[in-house]
Amino acid sequence: MNLNLLKIFVKVADCGSLSRASKLLNHPKSKISRDLVKLENELEQTLLTRTPRGITLTEQGFMLLQSTRVQLEKLESSIQKIKSHSNEIKGNIKLTAPEDLSIFILTRLISEFMDLYQEVSIELYSTTEFLDFKKNDIDLALRIGRLEDSTLIQRKVTEVDVIFVASNHYIKANSQIKSINDLENNSCAIIKDVHGTPLNKDFHKGLKPKFSSNSMSALKEFVFRDKGIATLPSFLCKKELVTNEFSHVLPKHTYVNRNLYLLSPSTTYTPRHVKIFKDFIFDALKKEL
Repeated sequence: MNLNLLKIFVKVADCGSLSRASKLLNHPKSKISRDLVKLENELEQTLLTRTPRGITLTEQGFMLLQSTRVQLEKLESSIQKIKSHSNEIKGNIKLTAPEDLSIFILTRLISEFMDLYQEVSIELYSTTEFLDFKKNDIDLALRIGRLEDSTLIQRKVTEVDVIFVASNHYIKANSQIKSINDLENNSCAIIKDVHGTPLNKDFHKGLKPKFSSNSMSALKEFVFRDKGIATLPSFLCKKELVTNEFSHVLPKHTYVNRNLYLLSPSTTYTPRHVKIFKDFIFDALKKEL
């Protein structure tokens, strides 16, 4: 039995479509289709049902997937253990994280890691969407808020708190803000999700925002341009608060939003370069945030 055919079958089953598997495996869709037919001919069984929307497993296909996946994972684990005896740290890492965290902090930390380990390449996918680890070959993910998926290892990095901030120029040009009620007479900006629902409803209660966005970068720019007071995670404006470009407005009204987690798949073996990066980025973020 050709192991490559089994690997292709498992990847297609995980992805649910030939097109997605083709992109991840970097193989032409036509070749993957031929390989699947070849595997079915060898086994004399129909493993997949092809539809315009994708593929579904037959009963025989599901049975093969259940047994093959475990065996392939064990084989891959053995191969990686043999390779890890080499002193050289090298390999590819796929990481996903929220866009604002990627822009303001993560890219710099990744650059520092790559200076230390020049044979490691990193693919960073910035999105608020939770990407399926298996379908997208993800090694690690940074996510705000706890997930229900119990199959993932969830390691808490830190708490994420949201605060009111404004530029010093705006503060000087406007009346003093001593209580939450004073915000009604000021230009405010708040965080909303893509559906237009304010995040942290209790924190924003009573506010009539002049500006709102699901992009924290946009809210930060709002503050930079002296347009008013915005709600932002404190880690995104830490530098500006230290340099006194921004002021922390109403410091007693800090809202602990959710926790930041570093997620990884629960597998029998983690490649050495992934483990080193995982520990590096966890420690670096703990210090940074």
